[in-house]
Formats: sequence, structure tokens, C-alpha cells
Amino acid sequence: MSAVRTLSKAAALPFGLPGRRRGDDAVILLYHRVGDGRSQIELPAEVLDRQLAHVAGDAIALDDALGGRGGVVVTFDDGTPDFHADVLPLLVRHRVPALLYLATGWVGAEGLSWSQLEECVASGLVEVGSHTHTHANLAHASEDEAEAEMRRSRDLIEDRLGVACRHFAYPWAVGGEAADRVARRLFASAAWDAWRTNRAGRTDPFRLGRVPVLRSDGGFFFRRKAAGQV
Repeated sequence: MSAVRTLSKAAALPFGLPGRRRGDDAVILLYHRVGDGRSQIELPAEVLDRQLAHVAGDAIALDDALGGRGGVVVTFDDGTPDFHADVLPLLVRHRVPALLYLATGWVGAEGLSWSQLEECVASGLVEVGSHTHTHANLAHASEDEAEAEMRRSRDLIEDRLGVACRHFAYPWAVGGEAADRVARRLFASAAWDAWRTNRAGRTDPFRLGRVPVLRSDGGFFFRRKAAGQV
């Protein structure tokens, strides 16, 4: 299956591949987990190590990108325990900033502990954003439902970590009109779209595009994703 997927990607390259990221464009990379599993969203630690080394010179914080600076923004979703154990040391090694979109309902159960999150923030490299409280699908949520999920997550992050929670990412990259209205009230940005480079002057900060990094990418396709060729 991996070979078929790779051949399919390669076959698409000569036909209409977008140009490289311009100097003031922002590519936002989307990661989930690090480990030895076979899921497409779970990368071996040595692969992430190479990828962070590759983008280190272009890596910027999301606030820098929103302010008009071009580069590569590294983001992780959910807040699983491997972020503290495996990802944080690599971020420190390569001095790459990252934004962790945290599903706060997972803290202490399926995910990180609050003390581990404090260590991540104390590194000076990790910012924590909201990914709802229960990792909820907001595609058809009412405004009240969306606000309850977003506000609870934001308030927990700010209360427990003592930092501002300014950014939001939709679970599964799906949302609706009601959720969009709430996100615009509560946050400074929202990551919604997938497979899109954020072009300077043409990007709604509440419809930020992110590029998923997959286990099957290999170095060839990862470099093209980081260059805005998705």
C-alpha cells in the first residue's frame, strides 16, 4: 500500500504542481504522533528528527506568520504523551518552535499531564492552542455547543498553564458557520483547511491551511510539502 501511495504521488508531480512557497508565504505543517505504529499519522522519531533539521532554518512561530513573515510553522495536534517524551527533545535540539493544539479533555487520561505541559511551555519553544475539549466534530455544532467546547478548552489552558491561548484548530479539519463565528470571537486564528499553503495577503487567519505530514511521505515528498509544493 505504501508503494502504491508513493507511485500515485509521483505520478501527480509533473501535472500542475503548485510553485514553491514565496518568501512571505507560510507553510503550516501538521503532525500528530511519534512512535513505532503503522498509522499514517504516526512517525518514527528518527524521521521527525531529520524533518526538523531540514526546516530549522525556516521555522517560525504562528504569530510571526500572521504578522506577515514567511516560513514554515510546525504544529502538532491532540497532546499525546509522546509529545513530551519524544517531540520536545527534538524541538530543543533543533531550536524549532512549535504550536501544540491541545484537546484538553485528554489531559491526564489519554494525553499529557499538566506538569508535562508546563515543562513544554517552559522550554520557550512550545505554544499551546485549543483543539476543543473533547476533540469534537464541529461541522454541525450549534453556536452554544461550539462555544462550550472552545471556551472550556481555552480557559483550562490559560488557568492551568498561566499563558494566553490565542489559536485554535478544528479537529479533523472540519467546521461549520456557527463554529466559525465562535472561533472569531474567542481566538486570534483558526486552522481549518488542509493541503494548502497560506499565501501572503490572501489568507483569512480563521481559515488557515495546514499540510499533513504522513508516514509514507519519505524525504522527497516531505521536502516538497515544506517548500509549499502540495
